[in-house]
Amino acid sequence: MRKFHIFSALFLLTAWSSNFTSAGPSTAGRFQIGSAANAEVRWTPNPERGSASTTMSGGRRGTPFAACALDDDVPDPAITLLVPDGGVNLTTEAHPTLSWYLESDGVVDMEFMLSHPEQAEPVYTKEMQSAAGLVEVTLPESVALEVGKAYRWTVFVHCEGGEYTIHARSFVERTAENTLGEAATLSPIDRANAFAAQGIWYDALNTLVASYRQEGNMATLLEIRDLLRQADTEVPLELSLAIES
Repeated sequence: MRKFHIFSALFLLTAWSSNFTSAGPSTAGRFQIGSAANAEVRWTPNPERGSASTTMSGGRRGTPFAACALDDDVPDPAITLLVPDGGVNLTTEAHPTLSWYLESDGVVDMEFMLSHPEQAEPVYTKEMQSAAGLVEVTLPESVALEVGKAYRWTVFVHCEGGEYTIHARSFVERTAENTLGEAATLSPIDRANAFAAQGIWYDALNTLVASYRQEGNMATLLEIRDLLRQADTEVPLELSLAIES
């Protein structure tokens, strides 16, 4: 599990927003950066993989969001899976990275679980602790996704006192349908766009994330935010990525 903390990219994004936000009155309480119309990476869902929907307990139904049902005076831990809602999402990788955003005032106990569609027991579990921010799990070498199988992945968060557990889950399927061609000759944004156009969600998102961490290009960060917005995945305003040293 790799954890990357919030940093000051939001200040820079504010400066960029005037170049990427469409004209019109502002909406109170919302901060918009870019738009799907301006995005170079355009997400095209695969219509053949829309039968298994993202679900959660303890939160709003119909979105990849979940929160603890605690006292109103206590801020809830909450998790948002960084996936489009409503379908099985694709990867070309045998060991993809799966990610979510955690909102919490402190460190919480979590568990990641990966389940094969034809096996009763999970094929991989990982217990972890994390503070607020982006959380990622990359499947280890010992756990390789089979092509054509829709694996379910679930994130559990143990709420304060251990009396309540929330979860959010989605699906990942490895596909051999990749017409990317000479990927090495493409820029990261073009490579991500090629994945997104084929409905290969995880590779599109992970390509952008890896590129931003390596180069710190603000245009790439904007593409990440736009890609999530196109997929109707609501993420907190504070979502940002640390640049690798």
